[in-house]
Amino acid sequence: MKTKIHFSLILFLSIICLSASAQVGKIIVFAPQGEKFSLFLGGSMQNSEPAARVESDNPGGPTYKIRIVFPDASVKEISKLVFNKPSSTMYYKVSKTPKGTFMLESTTSEWMEDSGNSQKGTPPPTEVQPDKKESRSDQAAATETKKTTGTKGCNNPISDADFTAQLIDISARPFEPMQLSAAKKMAETHCLLVSQVTLVINVFDSESSRLSFAKYAYDYTYDRQNYMDVKDALHSQSSKNDLDKFIKGK
Repeated sequence: MKTKIHFSLILFLSIICLSASAQVGKIIVFAPQGEKFSLFLGGSMQNSEPAARVESDNPGGPTYKIRIVFPDASVKEISKLVFNKPSSTMYYKVSKTPKGTFMLESTTSEWMEDSGNSQKGTPPPTEVQPDKKESRSDQAAATETKKTTGTKGCNNPISDADFTAQLIDISARPFEPMQLSAAKKMAETHCLLVSQVTLVINVFDSESSRLSFAKYAYDYTYDRQNYMDVKDALHSQSSKNDLDKFIKGK
């Protein structure tokens, strides 16, 4: 049932955003430390030989899958669902986690790092942290929202069309903290389905953001009896265990 709902939402995203796919940009994937890889977009290989940098036309559509395959078969490949940004260049960096496994994360530009700390292209701008102060009207609105949803869930899930518009807006924001803030605001003001929570989680590159939203959206989800399904959207076992404890503590 979960797979069927997820597929239906992806199909709906493809239909409603068909016009946006008419204009596509580029996608650039690079490995700052020089690791070579093969890039697959939607199942199609983009480079004939492994390389540390691959540039390709954006395949279009509201979403598509990026797959990174390394020449060494013992190295685990990377697979990531991407929410598209039509008519723009999207950058993704292949890097290692502290545990030595490879991950793919979005960046705002392309730059190459080496022992001399040289750079290629323009480094990402310094992120400006949003003002944490809220106006009284914002606080009042948040309080009112919690009164109507709060720990009792919600009664009227957001429509597919409205959710799609919200999801596109969230994924189009340039920095992940801004995406997370917008996602939490949407959760506060709309009633979500578990399948929709999962789609939002897939926007984020970092595991901390994924877990943060998974916890935050719990109180604003309609079918919370299925919330354990959200764990499938998390990457690490520790995050899954953390969410499991969080849900059981509710």
